[in-house]
Amino acid sequence: MMDIKLSEIAKVLDDYRPETNLSEKKYEWISDVVLVDGCIKAMNPNLLYLYEARHFQEIQNLNAPGNVLIVDPDDASIKKMMKTKVNYILLNRAEKIETIYELVHQAFLMKRDFNNKKTKLVAALLDCKGLQHIIDTAYEVLGNPMFISDLTYNILAFNENVNVGDPSWPTKQEEDFESYERLKKLNDSGVFERLYKSEAPCIENFDYSPTRWMAHKITINDKNIGHIAVVESERSFEDTDLEVLQFLCSIVASELQKDRIDYDQFNSEFEHFLIALLEEKITQYESIEKRAKSLKLNVKRYLVLLTISPCDKNRKGMLLSHMKGFIDRLLNTEKSILYKDKITILFVSDKKEFWWGETGKKLSEFLKKNQMNAGVSQSFHDIVHLKKYYLQSLKVTELGAQLNPEEHIFYYDDYAIYHLMEMASSQFDLKSCCSPFLLDLMAYDCQYKTDYCHNLYIYLLSDCSLTKASEIFQIHRNSMKYRIKRIEEVLGISLDDVEVKFSLLMTFKILTYVGEKKTSGF
Repeated sequence: MMDIKLSEIAKVLDDYRPETNLSEKKYEWISDVVLVDGCIKAMNPNLLYLYEARHFQEIQNLNAPGNVLIVDPDDASIKKMMKTKVNYILLNRAEKIETIYELVHQAFLMKRDFNNKKTKLVAALLDCKGLQHIIDTAYEVLGNPMFISDLTYNILAFNENVNVGDPSWPTKQEEDFESYERLKKLNDSGVFERLYKSEAPCIENFDYSPTRWMAHKITINDKNIGHIAVVESERSFEDTDLEVLQFLCSIVASELQKDRIDYDQFNSEFEHFLIALLEEKITQYESIEKRAKSLKLNVKRYLVLLTISPCDKNRKGMLLSHMKGFIDRLLNTEKSILYKDKITILFVSDKKEFWWGETGKKLSEFLKKNQMNAGVSQSFHDIVHLKKYYLQSLKVTELGAQLNPEEHIFYYDDYAIYHLMEMASSQFDLKSCCSPFLLDLMAYDCQYKTDYCHNLYIYLLSDCSLTKASEIFQIHRNSMKYRIKRIEEVLGISLDDVEVKFSLLMTFKILTYVGEKKTSGF
């Protein structure tokens, strides 16, 4: 048998309203239970003696230390107990003594089983065969399949070749979108918040899942680094499973510290380097170059920063640490950090285009779905200037959300002129720089109910191409040509004049910035 504390036995008998007293705490650990049906000469302090009240009255000497459990005690036995030095449990609800004995005996058997399971898990750790071996051993111990996940939802290990039949179970063939949809449902249920706040394992039911789940967090140095989730697919959960899972999490934490994953080490060094640059803790050019070289950040010609932040700081969604994992997989990058409640990603490439294109569309859809925005800096060549371009990515997110809230990815190159206007607006009224020609055209539209401002705007955005503009309006090229000619006549200008075109386009952008785009008719 395995030793059990007297308080643990009292907990097993909680339905019988136990009253516990420890006179000798050093003897509270008990190795077995003895059913007493008569008088005994002396008590072994390592045993628990189970009495009916009538038999307890027959004991003559109770000055020696020991442990006693009395079923349905009477006043006389209670009075006698108060004068002894023994530890005791009094059950204040009547029950057959054989029933109580069986409950306590089962507690010892369960304790032995629990310790055997712990021994197997420790042996799996000492085998030094990695996480997969530990999780496969845990499958045998708990009798249900499970997986280990880090904070970014990367599955570190799971029991393969098992038929779970639950939508929350990960698979090797799972696409990123399917993974996201699965985890989005879990996050919306609030399970991750409960899981990482709780000090004890939890059991969860989900509306969309046919089975229950048991999960507990993995911590290293009091820091959450992931969790283990067990699905109730092969046998029903037992109370001791919660204790075994808690112990398993400590075993996995030990394994993760013993055999750190390479990309975790790289990310840690990379993260420290970028944050040091952003906070200007490293300023010496030679030191920066040396560390950049060690991280292979100076082997490509172009660098670009992308910073992602929630549209609403109070939004209820996935934790940024979780979102970062999805975004890393979507953009196929490991060069990302969490900094000041934002996800910042450094792209390094020989090409200026980077991932813009189909990947950009997927990212935009992802951001829209999760109420997030992204700001993209200009490309640069020297990581020494990282902070400058980080601030660009923040500023373009702010301007983009203000001017084009329906969009979710904003490029600084497209908004640099608005950044300039923001700085200039503190010195003078921007509208004083508006072209009088455009103001005249706005007045003409208002008087004659025409739409020439909009036509001119599209024409200028189309690089003054009649073909492109006519395609946007879905009209014949000659019709577009007539409209532009009419605008030139109304204003008495030539749109072949570069300075005139620049002044008009600048005015359009000023009106956009000051919030008069809609009221100005374009």
